[in-house]
Amino acid sequence: MNKHTEVNEKLNAGTFKGPVTVALSFARCNIEEQDLHGVRPGVPAVDTLNQASCTLYSVKKSLEDAGMSELIVTPSQAWLLHMAIESAKAAIDSVAEGLEKAR
Repeated sequence: MNKHTEVNEKLNAGTFKGPVTVALSFARCNIEEQDLHGVRPGVPAVDTLNQASCTLYSVKKSLEDAGMSELIVTPSQAWLLHMAIESAKAAIDSVAEGLEKAR
């Protein structure tokens, strides 16, 4: 073991060892249906699920406001809500795949 390896092992000793995300693309665009967005691999599952939960809470609140006639949802806003849900779903699916790989 060389000096560089020893230093890296010490620096990485506290790194997260639990389940993590896998790369997952979403939000297809154009005629070729290329993936526009994606979930990055290696993000701790708990952090990813927390972010997805926050995103879904915001969407839920907006839809509740719309349902109570406190907010009028324009087509543009509807697409934003759709993209937020698609993002949260991709994050959850990525964690699920990461958990399957960790088995």
